[in-house]
Amino acid sequence: MSNKDFIGETLGAPVEERLAGTLAATAVCAWQGARIFRAHNVRETRHAVDMVAAIQGDIRPARVIRGLA
Repeated sequence: MSNKDFIGETLGAPVEERLAGTLAATAVCAWQGARIFRAHNVRETRHAVDMVAAIQGDIRPARVIRGLA
């Protein structure tokens, strides 16, 4: 769904300003169980998907500093 028209139409944003909307939509899909994602911004998308997995308890933090895990 990376940078798709529905994101631009929803946010009133041109392609170059759709990253936040793309990541929000990706996070919702990940939360609902999607496991395959189309991404232009791979690093940012991976971070969003990893955060969802961590919040759901499916993965541990990459690094624990304050014992919050």
